[in-house]
Amino acid sequence: MIIRPFRDHATIRSGDGPRQSVGGGRATVGGMAFDDADAVLTATTDVAREVFGDRLAAVYALGSLAHGGFAPLVSDVDVALVLTEVGPRTSEQVAAVTAAVREREPGTLSGRLSVFWADLDGVRHGPGPYGRLPAVDRLDLIDAGRLLHGRDVTACAVPPDGATLVREGAEFAATRFDDAYQDTLRDPAGLVAGGARTVTKAVLFPVRFLYTLHTHRIGLNADAVAHYDGPHLPLVRAAADWRGHGLGDHGSATELLTAHLTGLHTEFLDAYAEAMDRAGEAGLAGRLRESRARLG
Repeated sequence: MIIRPFRDHATIRSGDGPRQSVGGGRATVGGMAFDDADAVLTATTDVAREVFGDRLAAVYALGSLAHGGFAPLVSDVDVALVLTEVGPRTSEQVAAVTAAVREREPGTLSGRLSVFWADLDGVRHGPGPYGRLPAVDRLDLIDAGRLLHGRDVTACAVPPDGATLVREGAEFAATRFDDAYQDTLRDPAGLVAGGARTVTKAVLFPVRFLYTLHTHRIGLNADAVAHYDGPHLPLVRAAADWRGHGLGDHGSATELLTAHLTGLHTEFLDAYAEAMDRAGEAGLAGRLRESRARLG
């Protein structure tokens, strides 16, 4: 099967409406182009077919390579494999797929490959213990997944509700905010040294999750930035620009991060802790507040 190049034929679907084009010509940043991403998608599809054979029902591109907004400097390459069945060994097989793709298509974008997987029921109703398809990624698959191989299996899928999106976001945050992650937030110079991708992920992670909390929708970067109106807007707007153009002056970037980054994360933790209180998830709310207290 020939994969439709993202630059020409990427599509997005809103609700139950028709899919619409979001392609826009070749774009290069730092020597990389949408062609490079398409090569990674092609390799992923080919290797998955070799590994899973008839068990592979469909392959989809997710994220910015499906709904638009791909930024070669910083974006991941997200792929979902839909299998006829999953089991205890599936995660090992997916890891083998990822490793083989990175060997066939060595480079920056293959290093950012992130593979999700589920069986047919997992796509339609949520994954069981042997799948990896969080609610926000399942919603992305249902709403905007770009079919690369097989047949579309999303027609009868039941999207996750807003409460599920928010609860899973809170669980993710409670796990993510360990001491090591908090140490990175307190080291703006170290983040800047890591480059635009490291910085923008640190800034826009809480912004996207706040958008999901308030709207019960996927936190696409552009939508989340436009929605945010909190006290750390200068940093948020700068991060949106850094995604496409790089950090520019490192001193200015470090100053913005120093002034706003920990505050942005405490704003996020406070908002999610309050949401978990309202949802009756006292234990989860407590974990978020513990993280907030450690962050300062």
